[in-house]
Amino acid sequence: MRSSLALGLLASALTLTVSAFDCKKAQVAGHIYDLSPLAREITLDSNTTTPPTVTGTRYVLNPCAPLKAEPDSVPAIDRCPDGAWVCRSVTNYKKDEKPRVTEVNSVAGKSSKDEPVLEAKASGSEKPAEFHWILKGAEVEKVAWSTDIKFVCNKSAKDLDLPTVVGFKDGVLSLEWAVPAACALGAGDEKPPSDGGKEKEPSGSSGGGFFSTMFSLFVVVSALYLVLGVMYNYLIVRATGLDLIPNRAFWREFPYLCSDFAQHVWSMVSGRRRGGYSVV
Repeated sequence: MRSSLALGLLASALTLTVSAFDCKKAQVAGHIYDLSPLAREITLDSNTTTPPTVTGTRYVLNPCAPLKAEPDSVPAIDRCPDGAWVCRSVTNYKKDEKPRVTEVNSVAGKSSKDEPVLEAKASGSEKPAEFHWILKGAEVEKVAWSTDIKFVCNKSAKDLDLPTVVGFKDGVLSLEWAVPAACALGAGDEKPPSDGGKEKEPSGSSGGGFFSTMFSLFVVVSALYLVLGVMYNYLIVRATGLDLIPNRAFWREFPYLCSDFAQHVWSMVSGRRRGGYSVV
């Protein structure tokens, strides 16, 4: 019982330090990319004439998160598996007959824990003009499917532009996506204004980022201190109730220590204001 509780507390503490794939601060070759403008589900359709039918191939993808679950109106057998980031489906159309889904599976992502890998070839501190978004998918007939999105920096394009299907061969879906979001951020770089071209005044984001980082670090350290302290008191000291709080005696006296310190500082400050003399 005690060991299971300890493992649960430790898992809770470690969870604080684990973060999911962050599309807004994607790192490639030491550079930061903001892919959040692309965070949406995109559908790419193509049709091929296969007399007496027409074969339609559809790719649904989201480069920033797994796809949302399909509605219950879609038969379970026609849905893409949960955890998919890119879904491929093939539908057969024949005149006077209902469409028939002949193939559906994940081309990227097999579970909620899967995350894409970002790769680029760069020399020194040079910002890569292109990089690859790679994620493995399902295994079909002993062939491992995967998706390779080639992101190309193109500041003259729009983030609403759709990717181009290069091909699907040997289980690998190749896409190319030329958008401004594929351009690395850095000193002196500015994102395209979203307020009609008006310039924004400096907001001191660097200072805010420092304090935000320090606050996050403080929260994580405090959580670890509390969880590990409770585990120690519970498993080693065999404490119960409020005695599980680490260094309880210190924290009980802490408000009084702060009060004494504040009074001491106030006495020093008020004494200096009167020229160094204090009332006896």
